[in-house]
Amino acid sequence: MKKNRVHTSLITNFYDKVDSKELSEVFLMTFPIALIHKTIFSHSENFLKEKFDLLNSEVDVLASLFTNGKVLSPTQLYDMTIFSSGGMTKVLKRLQERDLICRKEDVSDKRCMLVCLTQSGEELIIKSLHEISKECSKYFEAFSEEERELFSTLLKKILLNINRVD
Repeated sequence: MKKNRVHTSLITNFYDKVDSKELSEVFLMTFPIALIHKTIFSHSENFLKEKFDLLNSEVDVLASLFTNGKVLSPTQLYDMTIFSSGGMTKVLKRLQERDLICRKEDVSDKRCMLVCLTQSGEELIIKSLHEISKECSKYFEAFSEEERELFSTLLKKILLNINRVD
């Protein structure tokens, strides 16, 4: 309960600062996104570790493979995720040890070992994404169906704009 009071106080103080023009209006968008990310990331990390013995970084790799053709180069995976190449090596090793991915030679570049999603990896990522979606859906219960659709559309617009600006 105390944690919620701290967050409520933090949020109230933040909006007071923005309303009084002590903070730029852009913070009306960036601060809530950061706080939402922190909350959901922490919750999902604990949930996935407990229920599936997966780290968020491992889910990132499995989900990237699942949504992008099930076979990617380590460079492509590195570009899609947010951790270092050394971190990628550790993640790939752990996933391979669990038979969730396998490595195969790239016929077009013999120096490269492609990363492939195994059947058990595909089954686990589908199940874990389904379960984490159910678990985190409570954060969006305040939205009507129309608001959820609008929010999703706006988030997509931001993401596409980030790629355009960078």
